[in-house]
Amino acid sequence: MSASVHRWRVLWATFVAYLFDSYDLTVLALALPVLLKLLGMSLPEAGLLGTATALGAMAGGVAFGLIAENFGRRLALVAALVWLGIGMAAVYAPQSWGGWMVLRFVTGLAIGGVWGPCAALIAQHWPAEHRARAASFVFSSFAIGAAVAAAVGRVVLGTHWQWLFVGGALSIPAAVLAWYLIPRDGAPSSADAAANGAKPPARVGVGAIFAPGIAPITLAATLVSVVNLAGFWGAAFWIPTFLTKERGVDLSTMLYFQFVQYVGMFIGFQFFGWLADAAGRRRSMMAAFATCAVSIGVYIAVRDPAFLFWWGAVVGFGLCGAGGILGAYYAELFPPHLRAYAGGFCWNMGRIGSIAAPFTMGVIGQTYGLQSGLAVTCGIYAVGVLMLLLLPETFQREAGKPVAA
Repeated sequence: MSASVHRWRVLWATFVAYLFDSYDLTVLALALPVLLKLLGMSLPEAGLLGTATALGAMAGGVAFGLIAENFGRRLALVAALVWLGIGMAAVYAPQSWGGWMVLRFVTGLAIGGVWGPCAALIAQHWPAEHRARAASFVFSSFAIGAAVAAAVGRVVLGTHWQWLFVGGALSIPAAVLAWYLIPRDGAPSSADAAANGAKPPARVGVGAIFAPGIAPITLAATLVSVVNLAGFWGAAFWIPTFLTKERGVDLSTMLYFQFVQYVGMFIGFQFFGWLADAAGRRRSMMAAFATCAVSIGVYIAVRDPAFLFWWGAVVGFGLCGAGGILGAYYAELFPPHLRAYAGGFCWNMGRIGSIAAPFTMGVIGQTYGLQSGLAVTCGIYAVGVLMLLLLPETFQREAGKPVAA
């Protein structure tokens, strides 16, 4: 595949679009202490707001994936961004815990609709030899969105906490930008098939990714996503608490810990994207998972607070490495006309891990200490390395093209 003349426009449009994913998740976490007091919620009820968001994202991955394959990836991405902006701006509407549960689920639908179209558009416009770097750059905006949310939170959280959410309504101007920058693609199920000399399918349905020959890839890719997101959220959620409670890092210092980690994440996205284009997608993901297992293990072995604070950049470097590669890897694992739907499905179903891991690590930590919980996270990443053996390598650097498109 040759590079599209629109590739840079698509790159920047999807980069901006994806940062709203992490922005939303971060502002919810920042606003939880306020919501706990305002609504009189219990801690489990507060946690369920995150669960509602994740469940909405899982459903949205399917819904917007099907829109992308049947009506166009640009249309699906723009619709998800507009939907997200409306959901974020509706922060003044709910007056009860039940209202917030509904709002978070509805907003989650839009969050789930962003990843798949972004990954498919990058695969559509960027050649295989640069695809992983392009996808990793796009998804590295996850770190940018989280950092922006943290910065905004420092300014408005104590006075007008709702503005944190209203800021997410900037996804609507981002949708306008995406509509302008991304060329009209129509229904990719027809366009991609025609470009490959195949008869275009009449319509992509829910069961398309479970067809014979595709179902095993769908299952294995989903399991890899579960491991990836379970490991990420198991570590990212509990490491700050672990450092303060069990390693003696003071709270004032921890205010800067996330910034250090986000810098590491952004660099890790770029490095592992480069590695995936040089050594292969699966090998690079194995390297990223191994980096996470080892770097998190250091937290268990080392007790010096200053060292562990700065080591957060190394942990961040590994935590998001695999997430960027998956944008290219999933696009190459599935037929072109299923890229947005299949990729979005596998990625968003992996949110099962993001729901289960923080709770499970908390239970283990309460009984045996958070050190033991982090040890389990290391084990999760080790299992992930083995699980990747269920999937084929899709890229040969020598040939400069995917093995399977």
